[in-house]
Amino acid sequence: MESLKGQTRGEDLFERVSAAIENMKLPWSKLVNVTTDGSPNLTGKNFGLLRRIQNKVKDENPDQDVIFLHCILHQESLCKSVLQLIHVVNPVVKLVNFIRARGLQHRQFIAFLEETDADHQDLLYHSRVRWLSLGKVFQRVWELKEEIGVFLERQGKTDEFPELSNKSWMCDFAFATDVFSHLNELNVKLQGKEQLVHDMHTNVKAFKSKLALFSRQILNKSFTHFPTLATLKEAGAKVKKYSESLDALHGEFCRRFLDFDKIDNHWPFLCHKTPKQLQRSFSSNSSTFSPTLP
Repeated sequence: MESLKGQTRGEDLFERVSAAIENMKLPWSKLVNVTTDGSPNLTGKNFGLLRRIQNKVKDENPDQDVIFLHCILHQESLCKSVLQLIHVVNPVVKLVNFIRARGLQHRQFIAFLEETDADHQDLLYHSRVRWLSLGKVFQRVWELKEEIGVFLERQGKTDEFPELSNKSWMCDFAFATDVFSHLNELNVKLQGKEQLVHDMHTNVKAFKSKLALFSRQILNKSFTHFPTLATLKEAGAKVKKYSESLDALHGEFCRRFLDFDKIDNHWPFLCHKTPKQLQRSFSSNSSTFSPTLP
């Protein structure tokens, strides 16, 4: 681990990486893969860290090509932005913050849920830092939407949230709830200890296939995998829009995970081994290939 103070340009990053590698007397020619979060100072075409690393490796071994990958979890999180659901996300987050940010109001809401014997006793707080939280928040708000509507009416605040009485917006809300639920399932599969990049990429590819299936089903007005959306009569009139959104999400997954195609030829070697087996394999094998954990 290296600390950086001041600037974090590509050259600053390279100096620290280079010093660490040379202090440990590691040969640059053995470097096979670098995984990053895709920020410009890392991936810049001419002066980013990765370009400098590639040039350094080529100086020692002209035949060696370094494979650069973008962190799988970060990529998956970024993909959802293509859905363009900000008009749904902002009001939902505003609603949750309105209820939870004020102590008295929050206690009154909890007491109201207890009075009405609601299935849940509170709303979940959304944090932009936690990728999993948004889908869970949407699911909880949807399940408590009727109780929330009555509570806002009691508080005289219904005018501040006109979206809750807009059928078109509620339809988009239902679609977003189901989509974020599917994304959450994928996100959970990508987390945890001792996960190999092969297994994670397999889950991503399976999810891409699901998206293609979902798009076709919705276009045919089949909501098998969208139970929340299926509860609304208005959903049938917006199937084309939702199908196009799913197609866009599928395209974004394909674009962002394109770099993993570069190491597909290594998958047969990885797919039947556990991390401990791989460690034993590499300790007894002089091969320069190194599987990268994101």
